[in-house]
Amino acid sequence: MVRRSPSSSPSDSPFGSCPSRAALPPSAVAAGAVPPRRGTARPATHPIATKPSGPVQTAPFPLVDSEINLPQPALDPDHKLSPDTTVRIEASTARSILVVEDDPDIAMALQDLLEFEGFHVNCAQTCRQAFSSIEQNAYHAILLDLGLPDGDGCSILEKLQVSHPTLPVIVLTASNRNLGSLRAYARLTKPWEREELCTILRHAIGVA
Repeated sequence: MVRRSPSSSPSDSPFGSCPSRAALPPSAVAAGAVPPRRGTARPATHPIATKPSGPVQTAPFPLVDSEINLPQPALDPDHKLSPDTTVRIEASTARSILVVEDDPDIAMALQDLLEFEGFHVNCAQTCRQAFSSIEQNAYHAILLDLGLPDGDGCSILEKLQVSHPTLPVIVLTASNRNLGSLRAYARLTKPWEREELCTILRHAIGVA
């Protein structure tokens, strides 16, 4: 998730939009320049530098659109975490927390709160992103929303109990849904109290 500093302001143009001809300098407009189109490559003959013998030319390469904001495919129900991705619970100055939350406003609020409290925070918005992040990083705890775009957050909890049984998972939910046989370190119903969340998290990772 891309975050901006409080002092910065978003651009007036929408995300992914191309600059208009009005935004080009007069010399470029006069020369017939056109704004770059999203998702296209520069021409193979576009010079990027010069040398005594002539311009250095680029090699043709495609530019692919990011997967951000594209529809998320359904998670494969047979997806399993790699067995060699064990969680290393180590003492460190900044404990690492994974926030799994699809609402960007809630995710940003959690990230701001936890970073203010001294934690290192990563965010995932889907089950797929969460599994990938867990396989690539060592976390001390996970804050987990249950309603995700590509699957049920309970599927993450279920797989973690097999592959990472000692990793504390704090479930954040807007409902009183029964987790059945699944176990979580704690469960908080939205909206939660900031101090209560931080206290539970500190106890979960042993820094209270």
